[in-house]
Amino acid sequence: MRLAVLSNHLLNPWINWSTLGPPLLRPLSSFEDSELVAPPPLKFSHCRMWREVVHAVRKADTLFWIQGAGRPENLLTFSVLINPTARRSAFVFDAFEPVLYKVGIAATIGKLDPCFVAFREAYELLRSRYPHARFEWLPFGVDTDTFRAQAVEKNIFAYWMGRRHEPVHEALLRYCNERGLEYRITTGGEIADPKELAQLVARSKYFVVTPPNLDNPTRTGRFSPLTMRYFEGIAAGTRLLGVVPQSGEFEQLLPRDAILEVGSDGRDLAERLDFDQRRWTEASTCVARAQEIVLAEHSWRRRAEQIYLRLRDG
Repeated sequence: MRLAVLSNHLLNPWINWSTLGPPLLRPLSSFEDSELVAPPPLKFSHCRMWREVVHAVRKADTLFWIQGAGRPENLLTFSVLINPTARRSAFVFDAFEPVLYKVGIAATIGKLDPCFVAFREAYELLRSRYPHARFEWLPFGVDTDTFRAQAVEKNIFAYWMGRRHEPVHEALLRYCNERGLEYRITTGGEIADPKELAQLVARSKYFVVTPPNLDNPTRTGRFSPLTMRYFEGIAAGTRLLGVVPQSGEFEQLLPRDAILEVGSDGRDLAERLDFDQRRWTEASTCVARAQEIVLAEHSWRRRAEQIYLRLRDG
């Protein structure tokens, strides 16, 4: 197999690219007979770079890339068309129910072999609706070079990164205010450096996680998937606090005691946190056990190995 790993890192990628794209694509391109290919923007000054892209794509017999629901960036699509006879494969990370038809149509027309899908609910529906396409479930991973246990004091009680579910947020805010505990929130964009974000997670006693359907059901539809946040908190050696996704992915991939579960309405949060504080030694053991599993089986480096072996050996 001669694999060209297509990257969009020169094409102004989306905000969470740094903890998804490079941690997966770089190790995937490090295997024998694999090469990282990054199409640049269409400018006259990039002619030499485009010649290199054309050469790399034409000599490959297998092409792989990452995309959202429908298709990758136009220039990645153009790069794929340079070699129309090459086998094509992609990892789809954003296959929520309302846009599932885009994934199905793109995988069928594009003859993706296979189309890796991050959400198990999406994989199951796609396989039944598009029987002539080839779909496989590949769960999210985590950038373990960035999200890892660090020699820092856990002086933040709880940290919530990105989108949040208001009932749980309000309950946690009350709990921390009443007890004089520090509760940190970043809603997106305030901290651009992933390593700085990871350090905040490592400094926190609890890392709050909820499935995306709770705060944005219009986007997710009926899907309640396991996202990167769950893996990131555990990899950093922090106890998860929040709601388990309804998809069953958490139970299949991670020990259930890795998270302090609370109701989505937040009513039992204070009682559950008080109980967890009283048994913190046991809770810390659960975190350590879950961290071992994540580092061994759920890093993006491990996902790259799984993709490579699947493409090479079937």
